[in-house]
Formats: sequence, structure tokens, C-alpha cells
Amino acid sequence: MKKLLYIFVVFASLSIVSCKTDIDANAEYQDITVVYGLIDPADSVHYVKITKAFLGEANALDLAADANNFNYEAGELEVTIEALSGGVVVGTNVLTRTVNELPKDTGTFDNTNNVLYKFVEPNIGKYNTYRLKIHNVTLDKDITSETFIVKGADISTPSVGQKLAFWIGPVSSPTSVYVDRDIEIVTRADMGRMDATVVFNYTDNYTTASGLAPVLKSVRMFVGEVETIGNEGGESLTLTLKGATFFENVVANVPSQSTIPFFSHRELVNVSMEFNVAGTELSTYMLVTEPSTSINQNKPNYTNVENGLGIFSSRTVLDWISSIDPAAGQVNLSPNTVSKLHSLGLGFCFGTSPTSLTRCNQLP
Repeated sequence: MKKLLYIFVVFASLSIVSCKTDIDANAEYQDITVVYGLIDPADSVHYVKITKAFLGEANALDLAADANNFNYEAGELEVTIEALSGGVVVGTNVLTRTVNELPKDTGTFDNTNNVLYKFVEPNIGKYNTYRLKIHNVTLDKDITSETFIVKGADISTPSVGQKLAFWIGPVSSPTSVYVDRDIEIVTRADMGRMDATVVFNYTDNYTTASGLAPVLKSVRMFVGEVETIGNEGGESLTLTLKGATFFENVVANVPSQSTIPFFSHRELVNVSMEFNVAGTELSTYMLVTEPSTSINQNKPNYTNVENGLGIFSSRTVLDWISSIDPAAGQVNLSPNTVSKLHSLGLGFCFGTSPTSLTRCNQLP
């Protein structure tokens, strides 16, 4: 499941005491609904976090330790999400209130009762608009928000059949160099930003006598993040993973075989990529709420929730998988890159063909 952010607005109480007069700085309480919901078109189960701001005379940390202060009671809210096409409602989902269906991380706020509002829809329409409607039955108050659905992106470079190069030339040659890998992306509509991670996949194999099964492992290498200029799509964006950084990540995250009992060899599976894509509303929210890098710490507030606070938007994850099949004795890395990996002394073998640098089927 995708991770959910929890947004809470906390009004701390403050008492100013003078010799003669006590001043209560707490204003009269107002119900403020706080929403965080991200629709992923690749998912079939969707959750929205709906809480409320709270105010009290006690210490704010003590108030946050009681979930009753920020959770709405069962039956207090009626929540629906409508799908609209051309401004016409083409579908309605009624959200159900769930408790502890997903665990909540420990922290300042009480996590004994994690309340989420859920609907099941495996066919999210990427070209529809989705409208969130919350009706507070107790207060007869309505909170609404709308979002477009992020359409994703196209990975134009590298192609799925391309061998990736991070090293050029023989390992021992003084003229050999690291080579950087550009990742080129063409955006689709309603995309606000994207980040990329290269995933180096390998399998640890153990001796036959140990009886241990092979274990698939990976090294994740964050490449970077890019933002779009507009939301119409068709923009070309480029991220770059430096060749030296690729090998540094492998060395730093793959343990020495001497530290692993019953180790036999490591088999390179393939290199894949993962892209996190944020919708335009989510991207704007992230931009506004990120830490300030200037001396001016005054930042504007951003919400696309009418009569409330928070964010209702869309996100998705794109996986880039090579079409080069490691089961056929091939990996999606260039021969020079394979040679450089072999020189690291980390126990890697590569494929089963007679031309492999070290054939996995020749090892015990």
C-alpha cells in the first residue's frame, strides 16, 4: 500500500498570568476538518484520512495522545467520492469508516485507533475528475475538494531492451572512465513532479550443503526529482545517475561475502527503475510546505479543500522493467560494466553463457 501522510492542525493553549488578571488566549472552538487523500489509479483500494483540529486547556502533547480529540465519531461524517466526466457525475463511491485496518506509526499522536475512510474502485478513470464530499451530520456542514487523476509519464530513455553502461573500457586501462546514465521522461497531463530510483537487483546463493534457499536482494539508488512547468503534458525531463555513484552505491550496500555464513556466490538479476509520480495539486502542496531555504520563514498556506484544510490529489508509481531476460544468461548491463562489477571482489557471477565473465553454473 502506498504510505499515507497524516496532517493535523494543533492549536496549543497559552495562558498569560499577571498579578491581577488571567488572560485566556484560547479562541472559541471551531470545527476545522483536515483531509489527506491521494487516489492512485493503479490501486483498487483507496483510503482518505479525515481528522479535525482540536483545542483545549491542557498541554497540546497530552491532547494529541488522546485519539478522541482528533478523530470524528462513527456516524458523524458521511463521505462520498464522485467521478465526473465533462462535469456530469458518472459514478459515486460511498466511503466506509475503518478502524485499524491499516496500522499507524507511533509518534506524538495516539495510534491505538487509526481511523480511515475507504472505498474500493479498481477502475479509476484517468480522464475523470474526482470530487470528495464530506457532510458533517452533527454540524450540518459540507467540506469538498476536487482533483484530476495523474496520467503518469513515458520513459523514453533508456529503452527496455537497452544494456545500461556505467563504465567504458577495460578495467585495468588508465583511459577507462565512468559514464553517466541519463533517464529521459516525457510527461503526461496533470503530472506535477516525479522522482526516480534505480534498483540494482541480485541474488545471494548459498552452498548446497547448507540447504538454504537463494535470497533476492536489491540496492536502491535515488537519482533525483524533477518538477513540471505546466500540467498539459508533453514536457521532456532528464535525470542523471552518475557512473561513479552507481558503483559507490554497490560497494557501500553489498556486504562482503566473508561476513555471510554458507555463502556461495552472487548472481546479478537485472537493473530496474521506479518512478513516483505526483499530481499537480500534491506537487503544489509539497512545494509550499517544504522547509524554507531563505531567511524569510513566512510561507503561504495551501489547501485545495473547500471549508477545510489539507490536500486531495493523485499519485502513482511507475515501474521500468528491462526486457532482457537474466534467465537466458543475459543481464541489462554493458560488458564493460559487468567487468567492473566483477573487479569489486563482491562474489558476483553473470549468467550461464560460455562468454560470461564468470559463469554462475560453474560455481558450487
